[in-house]
Amino acid sequence: MTQTSLFVKMVFQDGKRDEGVAALETMLPTVESEEGTLVYSFHLDAADANTVWIFELYADGDALGIHGGSEAMGALFGTLSPLMAEPPMMVMANPTPKSKGLPA
Repeated sequence: MTQTSLFVKMVFQDGKRDEGVAALETMLPTVESEEGTLVYSFHLDAADANTVWIFELYADGDALGIHGGSEAMGALFGTLSPLMAEPPMMVMANPTPKSKGLPA
């Protein structure tokens, strides 16, 4: 099976990024129990105080589907939506076999 990665750009309203990150962090206990969720990390944009990048890595597309369709994800987007300045931008990809540092 091919690993699936997801890159997400979230732009929050002025002054709402920390609140958005706190909301994102509430998903960490959920993803800990998702066997197919291999990496779930948040990154503050160094050039834009309102932007957060998320990198996610899944064992395969099915694992991404389980995560994305979870009740917890639905609740999270209910919390995040009023904080967002624009809709999230999502890019799905597959890591190359010769990547460094990704779980096997």
